[in-house]
Amino acid sequence: MPSGYIDIKSSDNKGSFKAYFASRPYVSDLPRPAGIVIAQEIFGVSPFLKEMANRYAAHGFAVIVPDLFWRQEDPLTELPDQSEIATQKAFDLYKNFDVEKGVDDIAASLRWLRENDNVSGKTAVVGYCLGGLLAFKSGCQLDIDASISYYGVGIEKALENKAMIRKPMMLHIGEQDSLVGPETQELLKKEFADSSFVKINSYAGADHGFARTGGVNYDRAAAEISDMRTLSLLKNL
Repeated sequence: MPSGYIDIKSSDNKGSFKAYFASRPYVSDLPRPAGIVIAQEIFGVSPFLKEMANRYAAHGFAVIVPDLFWRQEDPLTELPDQSEIATQKAFDLYKNFDVEKGVDDIAASLRWLRENDNVSGKTAVVGYCLGGLLAFKSGCQLDIDASISYYGVGIEKALENKAMIRKPMMLHIGEQDSLVGPETQELLKKEFADSSFVKINSYAGADHGFARTGGVNYDRAAAEISDMRTLSLLKNL
């Protein structure tokens, strides 16, 4: 299946939503690819997330970036930049976003991947910012093989199901993150100090959004190291 947009039916039968899909061309004598759902930042299905989907597809994965704001913004939320107008719209959508419905829509995206004949049964969720929280909650609540959170906001308020984590989880956090402060970082390190599943990676000097190519806080070194760690985990599914 070529890269492009697909439609996914919601689990609660409230409609369908768009998702960007990227995968290598199917070759019958190669192993079927593992599936990845990328959970969005507040900017929706942004050029950055489509770039990341294409990168992971080049490494042999089948990747979906679902529009998780579809219940508020029909038919597709794509904010191509971080201008003042786009940022205000993004925060307005974020304020009215139902996190649990977002997890449900990730589950529907995972179902689509598993039902696709060219995809193996192995799946993971990778998320950034808001999506980092959703990746964490997915690792707690959904049947997936790995979850990776980049600078997830609000994880410290979503620890009620942490005992349900039974598969590898990786948290990438910049030490200078303005939205995930020092106290939160210390709390998370203490919460998961004895966990055999959760690995927290800290990046000196990096701020929130350090992995976002072209973003104001982009940190090339931190982005490359974190992406290398993520890819290593995904390739061992």
